[in-house]
Amino acid sequence: MKQIVVRFEEDRSVPDIRVLFRASRADAQVTELMNRVRSPFVGKLTVTDSSEASVFVPLEHVVSIATDNKRLKVLADDGTYWLKGSLKEMERMLSPNMFLRISRYEIINLRKVQRFDFTLSGVLRIELEQGVETWASRRFVPVIRQRLQEQRF
Repeated sequence: MKQIVVRFEEDRSVPDIRVLFRASRADAQVTELMNRVRSPFVGKLTVTDSSEASVFVPLEHVVSIATDNKRLKVLADDGTYWLKGSLKEMERMLSPNMFLRISRYEIINLRKVQRFDFTLSGVLRIELEQGVETWASRRFVPVIRQRLQEQRF
């Protein structure tokens, strides 16, 4: 186990927190540490409920994430929550094996899909758990088909 040295440098020109990992090579210890810093609550989203209280929702309970009035609406097994940020940020953060972008406005959890219905006109209707129905944008259909074939869904 390598020794970990932590140092703080104040830089008023940097608006965010930036973390740099320096090591002789990226081994398992470095990777684990980076993952912990990136997401201290691995496998959970920090969202707000209708009373504006912060709640942790396990990713496996998320059905879909969609844009709604400049916020993200998170549909989960136990209700609807809200999240600040962009869909693009969420897409980068979420596992591509578990989540799939289906339009400019929505990401779905592949494990919550009941059925894909590819119509003759090229539109894709998706049935999710809890009776939720959504549609994929036509321009995303080829990407979705490829991903489903790769994962043998």
